[in-house]
Amino acid sequence: MKKKGDQMKNEVKTIYEKKNKVLDVQKDELKTTISDINTKLSFLNQLMKSDEATAMQTGKKVIIALKDRINELPKTEPNDNGYIKFLINKQQLAAFQQFDIGNVTQVMAADCLALKGEESVIQGQKIVAKIIKTKEYEIHANQMKATWTEPTGETNITQVQQDDKRDYFVKVECTSPGVCKLDVSADGEPIKQSPLMIKVEKEGLVNTIEIHKYVTDVVKCEDDSLLVSCATNDMLKYKQSGEYIGKVTLPQGVKVNRMYKMKNGNIAFSDCSTNTPVRICNMNGQVIKKIGEGVLGTPSCIHVDETSNVLYADCWSSSCVYIFDMNNGKTIKTIGSTGKKEGQISDVIDVTLTNQGHLLVLEYGNNRLQLFDNEGRFIKVLVEAGDENGNVSYPEAVVVDEDDNIIISSQHKLQLFSSDGTFIKRIDKPEDGIHNPKGLSIISYHPRRLAVANAGDNTVKIFNY
Repeated sequence: MKKKGDQMKNEVKTIYEKKNKVLDVQKDELKTTISDINTKLSFLNQLMKSDEATAMQTGKKVIIALKDRINELPKTEPNDNGYIKFLINKQQLAAFQQFDIGNVTQVMAADCLALKGEESVIQGQKIVAKIIKTKEYEIHANQMKATWTEPTGETNITQVQQDDKRDYFVKVECTSPGVCKLDVSADGEPIKQSPLMIKVEKEGLVNTIEIHKYVTDVVKCEDDSLLVSCATNDMLKYKQSGEYIGKVTLPQGVKVNRMYKMKNGNIAFSDCSTNTPVRICNMNGQVIKKIGEGVLGTPSCIHVDETSNVLYADCWSSSCVYIFDMNNGKTIKTIGSTGKKEGQISDVIDVTLTNQGHLLVLEYGNNRLQLFDNEGRFIKVLVEAGDENGNVSYPEAVVVDEDDNIIISSQHKLQLFSSDGTFIKRIDKPEDGIHNPKGLSIISYHPRRLAVANAGDNTVKIFNY
């Protein structure tokens, strides 16, 4: 034990001396820099006391040199938190085979961190990779280095940032399809799960699923399959690859129009038939609740706020949006009044909520998208009528993604807008065959992926955007 103790003392002494040498070098560098700055400041003071013209001409150069020198200050942050860790060899102590009481080691920052991020994105989509602490350790951003390698081989140094919770992350963006690589190191050593390999997919049409029936809507299920409505009492189920895997059959006479897939697995849906309430069914096709009975004429669309347990619905050609209590099915209030002026509503075709809880109202007749607050007060018109990009013509559906971007299907195109209504891009191309698109569904965020019920050719089309 004495022999092992002496060995550990020597190891601690070696680590201590190594740290002291690093600190001595940093002290010397800092002293040299301070001396150099003081010399320049002294010279500048002498200039200010001399001839005004001379001071004007020479002082500017000295100030620039002084700023450059300050910017070149040496790194004085320690490369680690100074911990020296003692690891007890419990297994060997318990066995009494050797008098090996443990060993001394220096804790490295890289051993206490792990890289976590998405494995797939769309070109141009921002990637946020988190740096997770797997052990308690004091570390600074300047101890870490992130390198981002594009599929083309181009390499960029990326800054490690810190969020409001003092957690570290790296934000990058890849514009070329292929496989990108993110390397993160701490004190020159790669952290756990580094490098992170990320597949960057192309934008555009990914797959077309032939339905062979008039399609009205599409939603994603918990198993990532797609549920498709066709104005019948059957909801058809497909894999995203296009393989048919089953259906949900409702009672005869039901004509499913628009759907909302709830987190508990149930489905709220509107009916194409006249004077029908919104219904909620389970995946066995059993109707378990009716909402808006005797109030709604022919409901055209629905949206459920599961946080507040309320349902938004409207009737075809209605001039208001109804808000119902999901518990008792009764009307809480209505939003909007008849008309074509800003803040008035006519021919509502779809509604949804922003990530802030504000209401988006899409009007088929008025060819526009309006924004209301959560109390129903008009805020602004976000998108207006027109055939060119940035406008909508006979719109059918609206959805909001995790970045609060807005996607609208209208007559012959799919368009992406920012949360304030600024046009970003057209998602489809003319040759993709978008015609009379109905319901939309965000089916993935990494990569950003969208499904659209394309009634023009009875298909469901899937796009990366």
